[in-house]
Amino acid sequence: MKKEIPFQEGKVVFFKESDFWDELLQRCNKETKAIYIATYNFNFNQYEKSFYQKLSNLANLGVRVNLLYAKMTHADEDTLEVEEIFKNFVLCAKLTSNHSKLFIMDDFAFIGSANFSFGSNNNYECGVIFENREIISELRKFYCSELLEQSEFTNVPECFDPFEFLPGLLSMVEELIEIESMDELYQKKEAIPELRYLDDIEKYLGKTGYPVPIHFDWFTFYMHLDEEKYVPDIDFSEFKNYLHELFPYLIEVSDYINEQYKTIGRIQLLKQIQVIK
Repeated sequence: MKKEIPFQEGKVVFFKESDFWDELLQRCNKETKAIYIATYNFNFNQYEKSFYQKLSNLANLGVRVNLLYAKMTHADEDTLEVEEIFKNFVLCAKLTSNHSKLFIMDDFAFIGSANFSFGSNNNYECGVIFENREIISELRKFYCSELLEQSEFTNVPECFDPFEFLPGLLSMVEELIEIESMDELYQKKEAIPELRYLDDIEKYLGKTGYPVPIHFDWFTFYMHLDEEKYVPDIDFSEFKNYLHELFPYLIEVSDYINEQYKTIGRIQLLKQIQVIK
């Protein structure tokens, strides 16, 4: 049974004996950047239907997973032992006073009565799915600023994944491409230092055999802007040309990395480029 009551940019959902959490997880794809979960009880058991295993698989596909719980089952309360994927990529936080149930993705959020556990599908549960970007953003802020700040971190990801910066870089470059004058660029110059993440991407892409990014001395260009020195029109034009070349390149790199996550997994890719030994 599952009943839905739609409202503007969202819907109320009631469910019982429905694989509700699986349905939400299946909405994750290569475009999904992060998942934020808050639950009262979480089952760390590794049996086939466990969400522990499903979240591990998503983390290995490149999704940034954040898990907050009040109570754990099938795990040692004092010493949480998790597998390599969870250990390297999943942020686990314990907040004993938490009884909220949240599931937040990039394009929707769920608030409801159900714990993030397979057994919840057997109960009568209900909740609200939001698809309004502003509401999703506010819920994400609440999760990060209120819930996480009050929590004890039980697992902090050990691994640095240089390719996590690709979505942010793409957004930043896309924003800068829209700039049509030096005056506009002066106003948005603080976005330019984000290009520093290209250094690590270039370093590790080289180890995969993939062509490295095209080069541009963005730091000198930025320092001239920051010190409000005169920037010739030709330099501005070269910077714009660089951005127009960089944007499709970053899209190609993102597709390549996502395909690597899908075919060999993030753990194996990062071992291949010697981020993980």
